[in-house]
Amino acid sequence: MADKEVVNEESENETVEETVENKEKEVTVEEQLVALEEEVNTWKTDYYKVFADMENLKKRLQNEHANAMKFMMQSFIEELLPVVDNFERSLAVENPSDEIKNFLKGYEMIYNQLMQVLKSQGVEVIETAGKEFDPNFHQAVMTVKDDNFESNMVVEELQKGYKLKDRVIRASLVKVSE
Repeated sequence: MADKEVVNEESENETVEETVENKEKEVTVEEQLVALEEEVNTWKTDYYKVFADMENLKKRLQNEHANAMKFMMQSFIEELLPVVDNFERSLAVENPSDEIKNFLKGYEMIYNQLMQVLKSQGVEVIETAGKEFDPNFHQAVMTVKDDNFESNMVVEELQKGYKLKDRVIRASLVKVSE
C-alpha cells in the first residue's frame, strides 16, 4: 500500500507538474500570440504609412510634371508671340495693292490657324477695350487726358497681352486715361 501511495503521489506530482508546464506553455503561447499581433499591427501601420507616402509622392510628381509642361509651354509661347505680332502688323497694312491682297489672304489664313492652335493650348488674348486699368493684366506705357473716358480706363491697346490658362504670359501695353 505504501508503494501505491508513493505511486499515486508521484502520479499526482507529475500531473501537477504537467498542468503547470501546460499553463506555462499556454502563457508563453499567449505571450507569443500577443507579441505577433503587435508585430503584425506594426507592419500594417508601416505599410499604410509607406502606401500613403507613395500616393503623396505620385500626386506630387504628377503636379510637378504638369507644372513643368505648363512652364515649357509658356516659354515656347513667349517666343512665338513676336511672330503673332508680326502677322498682325502685316495684316494691318492699309490700302494694299491687288497683288499684296492675295498674299494677305494667305497670311490671314495662316494667322487664324496659328491663333486656333494657341487657343487650343489654353492661350487667351487679354481684353482691354473699354476696361478699367488692371496692373495684373495691363502695363501702362502712357497716360493721356481724354474726356471720352473716365479716369483709369484703357484708352488704347498698343500691344496685345496674353494669358496661358490662369497665368499672364505677357501684359497688354496700353494707354490709360488720367
